[in-house]
Amino acid sequence: MDPIRVARRWPMVAVAYTAMLVGGYIWWILQPPVRRAWVLAASSTDLEHLEHVPWRVLPASSIWSGSPIGWWVVATLLCLGALELVRGPAVTIVTGAIAHVAGTLVAEGVMAIRIAAGEVSSSARHLLDVGPSYIVASCAAAVIASPRAPRALRIGCALTIVPLYVAAFDFTDDGQVATIGHAVALTVGALMARSKWFRSQHLHWPHLGELVDLRRAVFQR
Repeated sequence: MDPIRVARRWPMVAVAYTAMLVGGYIWWILQPPVRRAWVLAASSTDLEHLEHVPWRVLPASSIWSGSPIGWWVVATLLCLGALELVRGPAVTIVTGAIAHVAGTLVAEGVMAIRIAAGEVSSSARHLLDVGPSYIVASCAAAVIASPRAPRALRIGCALTIVPLYVAAFDFTDDGQVATIGHAVALTVGALMARSKWFRSQHLHWPHLGELVDLRRAVFQR
């Protein structure tokens, strides 16, 4: 295996995004509590911000991981890295970006409808909504739903998002934004994996194909 070729195929999108999360977390914990709260509030993709500064909060909200940074490091490296190894950086970026934007807009749109109908208070326009979970969930779902992905990567992604799945699906009024957003993100990932464009892409890392063929040969003996 050529080291230079492997380096070129290394999941750089996953590494770069993970490094961004870690860097943001280190900067965040070094700030006083008041500034921490202000930064999160200013980056939140709540209704108030989406109506006035969507260009700022949509990218900014994806870089704040919160306290369990260790879990996010594992989740982003595994789920984004797996999709990047299987389908390449472009598919990974597109899948994560669509899921993050679509999950946010659909979830907050439903909240806007509920506010207009009087089901929840207008204070819900300011609910805190930050984090990389829509991106991670969509990439994991894309790997799991991809029939050509190696089984080990599919199982690893499935196990990784179990805590996210359990924590995200909260049907209380405060938790419904995250619940709907994660459902949309998972759907986006699964649809991407089954799309004609996704299926037409070759394995980004050729050695994965060799690994799959080798494992099949071993288990068929």
